[in-house]
Amino acid sequence: MTSAREFTLIHTLTGSPAEAFAAWTEPALLTWFLNPETTPLDEPITVDLRVGGAFRLRMVHDGLEYVTGGIYREIVPSERIVFEWGAVDGWPKLDPEKPDDAPVVTLTFRDNGDGTTEQTLHSSLPESMPDDRAAEWLATGMRDGWGMTVGRLASRLAV
Repeated sequence: MTSAREFTLIHTLTGSPAEAFAAWTEPALLTWFLNPETTPLDEPITVDLRVGGAFRLRMVHDGLEYVTGGIYREIVPSERIVFEWGAVDGWPKLDPEKPDDAPVVTLTFRDNGDGTTEQTLHSSLPESMPDDRAAEWLATGMRDGWGMTVGRLASRLAV
């Protein structure tokens, strides 16, 4: 599902909602997020799992190196994570003083009752962002990028 300001991706993951939540929040498990070009030991993944805390990781994509991650807005263990996507001095660039200027990602985890979890990733751009800028964001391929990223998680949890 995609609109002018948002999109939703749904994946079925092997394992429980607690395992999916841990894959998003424990630094030792978060290595799935990294692009295949990234050497995980180049810079440690950090997670400050609290509202207002951040997770950060270094990425390499098409020869570009950058830090990405997010600042947590809401955390409900094994159920829901909401974060502003990006990093201070990273990409997308986040300003902690302007939390409503960043893309927001909402993850929900639902137990399917068969040893799998339905993970829904919803990404939205702020209403304050002009329509032409929102269109530019979506044209960067962020939907496909998130699809590839979450696809790596699905592959990792299937092992």
